[in-house]
Amino acid sequence: MTVDTPPPLPKTPRVSRRRRNTIIIGLAVIPAFFIGLLMALRIVGWVHPFYVPTGAMTPAVAVGDHVMMEGMTFLARKPRLGDIVVFKTEGIASLPTGQFYIKRIAGEPGDHVRIAEGKLFINDKQVALSNFRGEIIYDLPPVNAMFTATTNLTVPDGRFFVLGDNATNSFDSRFWGSVPRENIAGRILFCYWPPQRFGSVK
Repeated sequence: MTVDTPPPLPKTPRVSRRRRNTIIIGLAVIPAFFIGLLMALRIVGWVHPFYVPTGAMTPAVAVGDHVMMEGMTFLARKPRLGDIVVFKTEGIASLPTGQFYIKRIAGEPGDHVRIAEGKLFINDKQVALSNFRGEIIYDLPPVNAMFTATTNLTVPDGRFFVLGDNATNSFDSRFWGSVPRENIAGRILFCYWPPQRFGSVK
């Protein structure tokens, strides 16, 4: 009578171990690469985080949102209608200096802009700017009694007419005029906090 010896346990192929190690290294390196890239872009000023304290751009950008601005797009093209931009307040009458505001471009240099019955008209054609809730209605805020609103004008060369999506709660170009191109730092790319608001901003 012979005693059968059990077969040897299969050895883990070296190729499988090597592949697993490569995947683990890749999972560690890729996030580190993107974090390093963001830090480098932050240093040169091409990306910048912002906290939003007001509701003038609700619902696209809400109170308490932490959003990321990027300035690379405007190196390749000019700001255009519908872009949500970050701009410096320096040199703009009625605005405090040293601050950044977020608004949506509603008129480009040379455009004739008119707002009537909540509708936006550019060069005598109705233009429907929208966010994820649909078309934006540009009714005047209650502060209209305290400030004179300009809703029929031609945007000067080198400047942009900007409005808040929450038009009845927005102090914008209707009251203090247009934004010089050199004041525009970039456009809002996405919201990264709070988690339920994470995603692209439109």
